Order: sequence, then C-alpha cells, then structure tokens
Amino acid sequence: MTASAPVPPLPSTPPPPAVGGRAPSRWIAPLAAAVVAAGAGIGVGWLLWSGPDSAASGTGLDDAAADAAGACRAWSRVPPLSKVFSEDRSTSGSYFDRAAGAAALARSAALLDHRYDALDKALQNVTRRLQTYDVKGAEAVAAHEKVGTLCAELDG
Repeated sequence: MTASAPVPPLPSTPPPPAVGGRAPSRWIAPLAAAVVAAGAGIGVGWLLWSGPDSAASGTGLDDAAADAAGACRAWSRVPPLSKVFSEDRSTSGSYFDRAAGAAALARSAALLDHRYDALDKALQNVTRRLQTYDVKGAEAVAAHEKVGTLCAELDG
C-alpha cells in the first residue's frame, strides 16, 4: 500500500483580481434581463396610462385600424430595401427593426380584420427579403413600393 502525498496548504490571501480585462461574463445575462424587463415595464405602463382615445387601448376593428396605421407610420421611415443594410450597424438595425415592427403590426391588424390581409402579406414578403438579404433588384423595389401603395390607400 502506498501513502498519498500530503495536500498543500491553501494560500493565505486570495489572488489579486485581473486589471483592465473585459467585464465578467456572469453580469451579462442579468444585465440583459434587466434591460428587457425595463422595456417591458415601459410598454405595460404606456398601455395602462395611454388613455381611452389611444391606439393602444382599443380592441376589435378599431384596434386593427390602429395597428395598420402604426405599421404604415413605421414603414414610412424605412428606406428602399437596397439601402437598409449599411456600414453603420446601428442604422441598419434600426431600419430592420422598423420593418419587422411594421410587419408585426400588420399581422396583428390582419388577424383582427381581414381587410388588412394584403398589407400583412406585403410586409411579410419584405421581412423575408430582409432576413435573406434579397434586397436588390426589380422584385425588391416592387416589394417596397407595394407596401407604400397599400399604406397610401389606407390614408385615403
């Protein structure tokens, strides 16, 4: 039978923390969760205190019209699809999110009122094009213009 080596003693002081490195990764998930929770809280607050005449307060056909109008307002700030992606990632992200938000609102409107089905389909087509980077050429231009035309018809 062999004897095992003795266990070395623990150090009397802990090692010094690393200086100038990246933030500890254990804080990234809680920080991201806090940002999402704050955004959700702001959204719920807006829904609760927006008032009876606000687009956020209705249900049914009036809500569908408000969703479609919101989709068109968001869409009005999206450039031609060929210009959505640029060197500036924050600008590209903003354009992409506006298009995706418009598509989500159009989907909501179409679920409540089938008069908005065409707007929903047109914005879903745009979203697919953005997700696959199919943003150049005549078909992409036509997809962008179709949404603009449908939104113009809603304003009329």
